[in-house]
Amino acid sequence: MTPSINTRPVYSSPPPARAKKAAKQETPTRGGLGDSFQPDWKSQLSDLKTTLVAQEELGISSVVNSKQAGEILERYKSDKTPTEDLKVIADRAVAEEDMLPEFTQEVKTAAAAFTQAAGPDHPSVVDLRHLAFVSVDNGDLNPKTGKLENASKDIDQVEYAEKLPNGDIRMMVGIADVDSLVKKGDVIDNQAMRHGATVYTDDKIFPMIPRNLSEDTTSLNEKVDRLAVIKQFDVTPDGEIKGLKVFRGYVNNKAQMAYDSVNEYLTDGSGARPPQLQDETMAQQMELQSEAAQRIRHHFHAKGSLDLESGEARALISNGKVKGMKREIQSVAKDKVKFNMMAANISSMNVLDAAGMPTLRRIVKTPEKWDQIKELAGKYDYNLPSYPDAKALNEFLESRKQANPGAHEELSSNVVRLVGRGEYVVAKPGEPMEGHFCLAAPDYGHTTAPNRRAPDLVNQRIEKAYAEGRDCPYTVEEMEALAEHFNQQEQAIKNIERTVHRSAEAKLMKHKIGQTFDGRIHKELRNGTLVRLQEPYVTGLVQQKLEGDSGDQIRVKLEKVDVEKGHIDFSVAKEQMHDGFLLKH
Repeated sequence: MTPSINTRPVYSSPPPARAKKAAKQETPTRGGLGDSFQPDWKSQLSDLKTTLVAQEELGISSVVNSKQAGEILERYKSDKTPTEDLKVIADRAVAEEDMLPEFTQEVKTAAAAFTQAAGPDHPSVVDLRHLAFVSVDNGDLNPKTGKLENASKDIDQVEYAEKLPNGDIRMMVGIADVDSLVKKGDVIDNQAMRHGATVYTDDKIFPMIPRNLSEDTTSLNEKVDRLAVIKQFDVTPDGEIKGLKVFRGYVNNKAQMAYDSVNEYLTDGSGARPPQLQDETMAQQMELQSEAAQRIRHHFHAKGSLDLESGEARALISNGKVKGMKREIQSVAKDKVKFNMMAANISSMNVLDAAGMPTLRRIVKTPEKWDQIKELAGKYDYNLPSYPDAKALNEFLESRKQANPGAHEELSSNVVRLVGRGEYVVAKPGEPMEGHFCLAAPDYGHTTAPNRRAPDLVNQRIEKAYAEGRDCPYTVEEMEALAEHFNQQEQAIKNIERTVHRSAEAKLMKHKIGQTFDGRIHKELRNGTLVRLQEPYVTGLVQQKLEGDSGDQIRVKLEKVDVEKGHIDFSVAKEQMHDGFLLKH
């Protein structure tokens, strides 16, 4: 039988008074623990402060201007030696965005001071180690050994589900308590804030915080006890979320699993079943978590949450050689994580908003280019309303997916470009603000990946302040400066990842010059047309404007490749042309 949740009052006396406002949903509450835990780890932090006492504290604007950081940047920027080494290309791309390809010695020294994970440090921490929290992330299950290979090492999230008597599903999402070791304003935090996020290139990862923290002492690894920030919410049969709580917890990840193998189990039971799911209790836990996510998915899709496919892929690299491209395809297992994390993020924002605390929100504004989106739909004889309507747009996308599944990725890409980018903004209590158009969520912010993303770490510190009855650790002015900075860094990181991925694509195609391939029109540019091949899944340029719509099939010939620059040049295959005109399939 699944154990029930039992939380006890956090405070022996009331927390500090704060300005309250009416919650949009049922009033969120705190969970808690008595005084069973004592703060017995704080000497570690004291030792760290001693280590750093004589070192300069760097702000987010100056971290790359320290002498050592400047030397690192100069070393990477000055190396102009021609190369096709993807790791070198990645290093240079990072440096060109004024980000550090390696940590400074100050950061390394600070990180080395932490040799073990933080234990419970406040009476508000709830002992949840008896519950069957599990994680699902990237990785490949070896069917012979039953072990994960190429698995994510920075585990930010664990989940637990419980079926309630009224039919609701109680979800608890545990997020790694990175703030327990990485404190606001310390040398590790300053570099993390300056970079904004971990950079994931095809052949090299540039972690936001040192690996001994993100992959060990602050990671929710399997079979170890870790501090976490808990987002608790109940999911009704029709997918509404209620009963919102945010509190601190002490958890143990009972099983670390991978998307692909979990997906095979959740869909039809085929393939290599994760060894952890041989246990019936664990199998039921996974099914219940998936059911909660599907409820949330259907609820938000009915409100207008867009069903978009990214069309992303990652290079499969072995010993420096690119073996192929693996497409990132949405699955039931990824939906399980995606929609439960989405609900966790929404829950957190509502809790903090009701408590009168500012937050970093993630918004996508109502599209300014709605007329162009309407015109795009019109090409398919579909009439969208004259005003931006996420629900109507989603219905259009669903209809096109049914009509032509193969072209859905290209259509999604076009819609994403027209809708516009997401951005970070500061939500001030009591002030109206825009929500997330693509998710159909008025209150949304990033909170679920503090090992990898700096905005999540900022929001985590606010969550912990709320749970402990403290005031917000950031001023509104600080948060506004950070939001602007994170928006800039997000674009820089996209540039880096795109640069390396294009070089990886070019490296894969280097020995295929003269061959012809089937592809689809991806995007029109000023100097030609981007074409995305169906196999291998790479994108290149035809240096002419092609008459056709995104998603139209086309056959092209590979003409030229430049690995270092990441250039792939195609021409339209002869069999695709007739009397100088492009033939449509």
